[in-house]
Amino acid sequence: MRKTFSALVAFSVLTMPVAASAQFGGLAKKALGGGSSGSSVSKGDADEFLKGAVLSTKNVMISAKLLADALRGREDMAAQKAEIAAVSESKDIGAVNASKERFKSDLAVLSASKDLSGDIEGKYATASSAQKERIAKAVANLALGAYRNVGLAGQAPGMISGVGSNPQLMKRVGDFKTAGSLLSMQSSALTKIAPALPKVMTALKIKPLPEAETTEPRPITFAAAE
Repeated sequence: MRKTFSALVAFSVLTMPVAASAQFGGLAKKALGGGSSGSSVSKGDADEFLKGAVLSTKNVMISAKLLADALRGREDMAAQKAEIAAVSESKDIGAVNASKERFKSDLAVLSASKDLSGDIEGKYATASSAQKERIAKAVANLALGAYRNVGLAGQAPGMISGVGSNPQLMKRVGDFKTAGSLLSMQSSALTKIAPALPKVMTALKIKPLPEAETTEPRPITFAAAE
């Protein structure tokens, strides 16, 4: 679980006092993106950031949806499938943002749990085999999303400022502000959610996804009859 714990260390650095974070020898700067604000960014860098924000947010949205619905005891699989499909098919940050309120609700359910690892394990124990597979995938994918969110959320302020300084990109600054808002919302919730994930992964024998910088989330599937 090396990558998973790396994510949790990064979250700890983001939320601890400055004096304490200094003991990590620059990890805080790395976790926060390490870039300077105010300097112009290239179109290539801007496009890469936005692409990463879209893909990572979609992954966290779908993972949070599956886990929150499990905790809710939701049985309307048709509606869940439709909501996940809408996120999966989103092509840009505006389309992803259309699901923001539902996303916020799902993150709130997970954040409010007093024993998130125990709650997830309890729902897993009584789930069908298909549901167990989706829960396991969602946990692994959410850990991946937590890892990636650290870097993306850290880059967002400098990216927004840099895009605003590039005449060729100024018209797109709204997209980057939207991405920054979504990433910030995730960071706030994941500081509460992510610490529970290693315990769940150990208990349910879920293997963490390797090479978090490049690995694709595990695909979520539903049977035709569900």
